[in-house]
Amino acid sequence: MNLVSQILAVTAMNLRSIPQRLGNSLVIVVGIAGVVAVLISVLAMSLGFRTTINGDARVDRAIVLSRGATAESESSLSRENVAAVMNAAGIRHDAQDRPIISAELILVAPVARKRDNSDVNITLRGVGAQYFAIRTELKLVAGRMFHAGKQELLVGSSAREQFAGLEIGNQVRLQDGDWTVVGTFAGANGSRESEVIADAQTVMSAYKLDAVSSVSVLLDSESSFSGLKDALAEDPTLSVDVRTEPEYLATASSTVNRMLRIVAYVIGSIMALGALFGALNSMHSAVAARTVEMATLRAIGFSSTAVAAAVLIEALLLALAGAAAGVAIAYAAFNGTTISTLGGAVWDSQLVYSLNITPPLVVIAILIACTLGLMGGIFPAIRAARSNVANALHET
Repeated sequence: MNLVSQILAVTAMNLRSIPQRLGNSLVIVVGIAGVVAVLISVLAMSLGFRTTINGDARVDRAIVLSRGATAESESSLSRENVAAVMNAAGIRHDAQDRPIISAELILVAPVARKRDNSDVNITLRGVGAQYFAIRTELKLVAGRMFHAGKQELLVGSSAREQFAGLEIGNQVRLQDGDWTVVGTFAGANGSRESEVIADAQTVMSAYKLDAVSSVSVLLDSESSFSGLKDALAEDPTLSVDVRTEPEYLATASSTVNRMLRIVAYVIGSIMALGALFGALNSMHSAVAARTVEMATLRAIGFSSTAVAAAVLIEALLLALAGAAAGVAIAYAAFNGTTISTLGGAVWDSQLVYSLNITPPLVVIAILIACTLGLMGGIFPAIRAARSNVANALHET
């Protein structure tokens, strides 16, 4: 009998005996299922967050902040600064030869989360008249546009779904009285759909502010960014930084991204360690219970390699069963679920995004499960390979 036939024969024998040691086998399956379910869910959170943030990114858009600011909430630009940016080279103009820019203000609006009625903040963004000309992916899907000078709001579709009191006609208590929701916008599944927006000048008047947070601009082309950057750097009246939108979003979201990755790695590592010890203990017990049987196989001509490989294959198959169970649990519980967490344009505001169990996440989970299964089976496999009849009978 060749080596492959020996491995298959021993593996089949091992698998047939699983019902007699079901408890030990379930320890491996359940342990790895738990690791996979938790890890894949946390990774889905991280992926969903990044996907939502990147949904707003276009290379032909740029954002101007005050010098040294890494986020809009840290930036302050005067009216004179905004006027100087408007006249810079590299900015696209509309049919009336007006530069397509939006001077924007970032604040927060208090709302209640629908699922638990908890008080949270969402981003309130004061925007310029050409906001939707810059962000053509955003469309008004219900209601009407707000009127400049009036305390009216447009609500992103994701915010409307997650938070109470944001339906058309509702009143939101903000600075200087109640603001009326007059419309809903959507598009691109980006972070902007988690916000409420209003006329920037009206917001500045209500909050008694005389500066904006940022200026978003639409570039003539992707290659126009360097020209805009040089023009702003050469203006002695300005002390600003300008970034492409993808560059800015990557920087602004790095803290939350890092936090989600750390959570995934820490929780995953702790649970993986527990599952690994469970697999080691279970496979050791399984091998110990069949010491005479494996020693007999060695005595009648089965190679040590075949015996060891069969133990590893059993551990691998149990790990794969655990991975399948974990993926199924995560998919049933979380796939398509919409959640909100801290991470909006202002640090303490909510960002709404969906969890999706994607094929790459499933592949990662399976690879981790296989690694745990093989690591849990390697030492029991070595023990099984070294067994002989004399020692086995002496131990029993």
